[in-house]
Amino acid sequence: MMVRLALRNDSPPGLRGRLGATAGALLAAGVVTLLGGLLFLAPTMAEIVLLFGINAILVIGFQVFVGNTGIVSFGHVAFMAVGAYAGGIAAMPVIDKEVVLPDLPGALAGFEVGFLPALLVGGAAAALLALLTGPALMRLSGAAASIATLGLLIIVSNVLAQATPLTRGPQSLFGVPENTTFLGVYASLAVMVVLSAWFKWSGAGLRARAVRDQPAAAEAAGVSVLRSRLWAFVLSAFITGVAGALYAQLLTAFSPGSFYIPQLVLVIAMAIVGGAGGISGALLGTAVITVINEVLRKVESGVSVAGVEIHAPSGISFAALGVALILMLRWRPSGLLGASEVQFETRAPATEPDAARAAGEEAPAVTTDRPAAEAAAEE
Repeated sequence: MMVRLALRNDSPPGLRGRLGATAGALLAAGVVTLLGGLLFLAPTMAEIVLLFGINAILVIGFQVFVGNTGIVSFGHVAFMAVGAYAGGIAAMPVIDKEVVLPDLPGALAGFEVGFLPALLVGGAAAALLALLTGPALMRLSGAAASIATLGLLIIVSNVLAQATPLTRGPQSLFGVPENTTFLGVYASLAVMVVLSAWFKWSGAGLRARAVRDQPAAAEAAGVSVLRSRLWAFVLSAFITGVAGALYAQLLTAFSPGSFYIPQLVLVIAMAIVGGAGGISGALLGTAVITVINEVLRKVESGVSVAGVEIHAPSGISFAALGVALILMLRWRPSGLLGASEVQFETRAPATEPDAARAAGEEAPAVTTDRPAAEAAAEE
């Protein structure tokens, strides 16, 4: 049995094919982790590497829904916000809650968990929100569904800004412990990559893509449009909520304004550049946009090239995001990788005629016991 690395849109059938596709996605995450680890050793790059890993999880959560259902969501940053507040409050020490959130309900005021449970709390809170709102949103399609998810973002942002006893309203929530580490971020990235890959090649993922490509035919075949979209919506919300909880325990202080249109534009740009249809594309797009952003921010601060000091106008990094989106949508709307995934494939050893052809030799002629006259007559 031969194993090779391939880049393909579909997955070989069966358990072996699903494992190969999942292992390929995990390999892509491993390469990202290795490069991130090398950059993390530089003191000035530590926070950038952590933010990159969190953004990668966020974009993968976005890809789980958009890539499998075809519905462009403008509301996934709302799940990040819910995960950040839920995970941040859960991780906050009880003593700090008495000072920062004196009006917090008693059950939450005495509740304190560690780093990993806080991630699960953030993911579960976001998944619960998706489960409650999904049955209404997932009945819509196309532009109507996209606009509805934008409405969800606006509603969540306003609720967080008005829920003063829980969130301190529009003011910054502070006192969240700084628990996010390199190991925590990139271990979470590996787990989320496995979850998203396993879902993509599972029956639920195949049904979601069937509804995306041929909704009428899929429904006629007995596939529930609502249920197939809802599972993708809930899983993507969970992954996005985990990213939010990691983000909260990295920043330690944030407000509802931290999870709004600028963050949404960043996520969409990363997904479109890499390819919203695949996990490998999500990782590549996150890397490309992160590099562009950091280079332009350095230029904004001022860099010296051949003795000449160069200063770019403030805000050029967001302008570059717009240019990148326009260029990609014009010349490569499916992204750099599209729906292609890095996968491990297994093949049976080549037979002797195949091996001979591969070596440039002529395969032996096939003999027959039939008389030569019959063979000539057939020719």
